[in-house]
Order: sequence, then structure tokens, then C-alpha cells
Amino acid sequence: MLNNTPDGKAPIDAIFQQRKWGFIGAGLAALCIGFYVTTVITSLAKTTPCPACNHNSAAAHPATAGPDGGPVAPTGRPPVLDAASGGEEVRQTAEAFDRGLDVPEFLGGIRGLRREMGRWARGRVLEVAVGTGRNLGWYDWTEVVDGVVPVDEGEKGKVERERERRAEKRAKRVERMKRASKEEVDVEQAKMPGWFEGEMLSYTGVDISADMMGVARTRLRETVPGLKKLMRRKRVEPMPESGVVVDVLDSRVRLCIADAEQPLPQPAPSSPAPPGTEPGKYDTIFQSFGLCSVSDPVKLVTNLASVLQPGTGRIYLLEHGRGSFEFLNGWMDKTAEGHFKKHGCWWNRDIEGIVREAEKTVPGLEVVHLGRPLLRQFGTTLVIELKVNPDAAAQKKAQ
Repeated sequence: MLNNTPDGKAPIDAIFQQRKWGFIGAGLAALCIGFYVTTVITSLAKTTPCPACNHNSAAAHPATAGPDGGPVAPTGRPPVLDAASGGEEVRQTAEAFDRGLDVPEFLGGIRGLRREMGRWARGRVLEVAVGTGRNLGWYDWTEVVDGVVPVDEGEKGKVERERERRAEKRAKRVERMKRASKEEVDVEQAKMPGWFEGEMLSYTGVDISADMMGVARTRLRETVPGLKKLMRRKRVEPMPESGVVVDVLDSRVRLCIADAEQPLPQPAPSSPAPPGTEPGKYDTIFQSFGLCSVSDPVKLVTNLASVLQPGTGRIYLLEHGRGSFEFLNGWMDKTAEGHFKKHGCWWNRDIEGIVREAEKTVPGLEVVHLGRPLLRQFGTTLVIELKVNPDAAAQKKAQ
């Protein structure tokens, strides 16, 4: 109970003691938000506004524009890496670039979105614009390594029991799905690994930057069970300009340096696939902050759709672009050039417009969901789910 003052009011110190955790929590929240906003503003405050970056300019939608209105095509590589002289300096610069994203992504809510989206991985997974591998820690690698990672003799019983536990859990999910679904369910297929979200069977990561891929390789080795025994801590050979740089576990885990605007690598023939699916297609495709970093984002979405399993496959995009308020969009236009020089992307692109344009262009491509989940980002962060409807695709091709 509070000891009231003569005028009947509780003293300040007593109120604070009773509610101190609420005050502390509110203060920390305000501090985090203030720090995040300050980080964004100070990173751009010294830049020159881009006169060509308005909502009708090329910088906002598929093409790009520089300060004189001329084309400046993003390469998918942060400019800070191009400035490094090479070798060890490039590696350290790439690692520093990656660490520099930790605080802004945590405070801005991006880390939580990456964690949530990682749970959606199913079957044969392709990640485009893998960058430094910031999504790798959020995938469940259990089914990927099952049966292909060497197991000590004393651990075999434990591994088999865990496999049986997963099978029982999957069978219960099938029964719940049968009761909840109005459509006929192929029970035997659904009982196989790779049918449900979270059951990733193989992983292929693609990025155009060899320097970023070097960091992703290290993170992959640290993340996937068993890879520390199979991969050197550092790659002996220099990173190639393109091609496969990691191919392990019977090609269930791969990293490829490639341009995502060109034909994408197909799943390895030896990698497992959910029953009833087409060979050469992916069941889940992830892409994070890539549409802002390529010269033709509609073509990128078209490429993703071309390797997606029709019907059951899903594309998930995590993007930033034009938001819900024009005053904010205007500020992003003015600071777009500075952001491009630092991060190599045009953050004021109309991402929804790009996806809608791809939807009209690609036979059968449909937007399943388009959301702007982070209120504190004022609609500038988008999570988009796409699929390819095989019936609509066939009908459109027949026209």
C-alpha cells in the first residue's frame, strides 16, 4: 500500500517503486525506437538529395536513375565491397557490413520476420539474394541432414528415436489436416517428409556477390549440423566469379554464385523431393531485399516463378519500398541516392507495383498475400506470398 502525502496523493518515489518495471520497459522501448530512427537519419543526413528520385522516376520502379536522371543499375553488391582493394580487406569489409545490420534489423523488427519466414521452408528450398546468409540460422535442417551426416555408433539409437518421433508428429498433423480440410487429402503422400511447413529437404542459396557468399559459406558451416566435419573453416581456393562454391550432403546443401536475372540453378537430381512434385522445381523460394537491388525486378520475379512447383509451391518475398504515407515516400525519394551509394539498392521502389506487374506478365502467377507487417516501419516493409496456378497458367498459354 502507498503512504499518501497530506493532500491525499501518493509520493513520486512510492509510485515509481510500485510501477518501476513498467517505467523501465517504456523507457527502454523509447530508447530503442529513438536509437533506430537516429541510426537511419544519421546514415543519410549528409547525402545529397536525388532530383530524379520521385515516385514517377526510374529509381522508384523497375529501372533506375542517378542524380542526373541517367541510368544507374544496381549490381546486387554493396558499393562498400567494390571500394575494398581485395583479398583479406574484402573479407573483413563483408563481415563488417554484415555485423552493421545486426542492430538495425533487431530494432526494426526485420530479425523477427526472418525468424518467422524461416518456419515456412518446405521441401526443396531456393534462396535468392542470400547475401551473407542472414536467414540460414532460422531454417530447420533436421530433414536435410537425416541419413547423410555421419552418426557416431552411440548416437544411432537416439537418431532413430528422433526419426520415429517426427513420423508420429507428422501422422498427427495429417489427421488434423483431414478433419479440417474439405478437400480430399492424399494421406500417404502427406506422411512423407517435405509436405508440411518446416520440413526442408534440400537448400540451394544463390547470390551474385562472391564476397558476400564468403560470409554466407562461413555461416552455413556453423549452422548446419555436421558441416564442421565436412568443410574447411576457410575455403582454400579463391571464390570464382560464378558457379557452385558449396555442394555437400549429396547435393542437399549448395551455395551458388550466379546472377538471379539469368536462368536459375535447378534442384540437384539426387536431392529428395516431396511426393507428387515435378523434377527440376522448388517447393519454397525465399528472396530478401533483392527487388530493390537488381536492374529489372520484374524479370527477377519471372525467373523465380519459372522454377517454382506449380500449385503447391510458394514464393516468399521480404522487401522494403514505398510506404503508406506520402510524406515518408517523399523523404525516401530525397534520400534514395544516399541510400543507394551506401547499400547498393533503391529503397523507394514501388514493390507492390513491381509484383502486380509480374502477376500480369507471368502465366498463372498469383499474389496469395501482400502484407505490411511492421507498424513502426510505416508500411515500408512488405512480406509477399506468391504461387503459380497451373490451371490459370495453362488457360493463359492457350489464349
